[in-house]
Amino acid sequence: MFNEEYERKEEERNKSPFQDELQDAMEEQREEVDEDIREEEDIKEEVRDEDYMEERFVQQERDVVPEEEEEEEKMEVKPVVTEEKAVTEEKAVTEEKKKEERIVYSHIDIDLWRTKLHKEEWGIRLDAQRAQKDRQWTRDMDMIGEIKVDKEPFGGLAIREKIWKHQDQLERRFVMKIFSPSGYWRGSIERLQGESFANSLATKEPCPSYVCISKHTRNLFRVKRLAHFPRFQGEVFGFSYLDENDIFQSFVIDDKRPTFGSDWIVKDIRDKQVAKINGKFANIGGRFKIDIFDPILAKDKSFTMIMILFGSTLRFHKQIKKNIKKSLKLLKNTDAQIKLDDSEANLYLNPRKLSI
Repeated sequence: MFNEEYERKEEERNKSPFQDELQDAMEEQREEVDEDIREEEDIKEEVRDEDYMEERFVQQERDVVPEEEEEEEKMEVKPVVTEEKAVTEEKAVTEEKKKEERIVYSHIDIDLWRTKLHKEEWGIRLDAQRAQKDRQWTRDMDMIGEIKVDKEPFGGLAIREKIWKHQDQLERRFVMKIFSPSGYWRGSIERLQGESFANSLATKEPCPSYVCISKHTRNLFRVKRLAHFPRFQGEVFGFSYLDENDIFQSFVIDDKRPTFGSDWIVKDIRDKQVAKINGKFANIGGRFKIDIFDPILAKDKSFTMIMILFGSTLRFHKQIKKNIKKSLKLLKNTDAQIKLDDSEANLYLNPRKLSI
């Protein structure tokens, strides 16, 4: 006990007066270090929390991106589907328009008889009676067919048979006329010899040219074959006129190939099909059906008359081309001259000079 107390007293004597202060300072420093360590740990923990949150956010974005891509793909698919729907709708509209265009507003039947054994030709004094009714009926005329418009009788077709069967090729002319059921003249079509020879010489193939005359108007309607290239596409005719409202109308009559019979398509200046001429196949006499698809043209007397007159010439189309070929050959190989008939020569006169 004495020794322990002695040692304690010795330590107290040897202790420096500043030792307590030093010890306090060391404790404060230790506390500061501990506090810094705690702060660093807190900071590290915050950083770890932030990293974790970032990783979590990135993962969420990764999970959301495929959905957005799917939505974008869906959005890309939708326009395609809508475009396909638009195309189908356009097709349906065009088909409806075509159906509307194919509505027949006027139907014409031309029946050219095979023989002369028809009641319209029976009777000895029949030609004289027709000549008395109308001066357009000449002695050399022969009734060869009948016409119906919308199943109603429109008239009969007559041809000047004598000049058509003339032995001289240069003197052979084609003149056809329409007479009403009561026997009065309605219109006529005749081939222009001079213009047909001139056009055929230029194109090096038969190109008939016709003039149509109608009772309802003073205008002349010219229908002529034009050069068609390439040749294998068939034949094409063109005609134009001023309608009742003084509006210029222009049309093309195009040969429809390959078909059986004589089929033609009529198109306007906008390349729209406005009419069709359908020739019955294997019919010796000649039957032609004309359908008009335009409501305005169906009521146009000039257009209807031109369609009837042109359709009536189709039975003689091949014979007319043969006549032109033989006539041109004759003109090239001989000294023959073209002498036009007075009725045709009058069509070449200057109308302005006559009106003065």
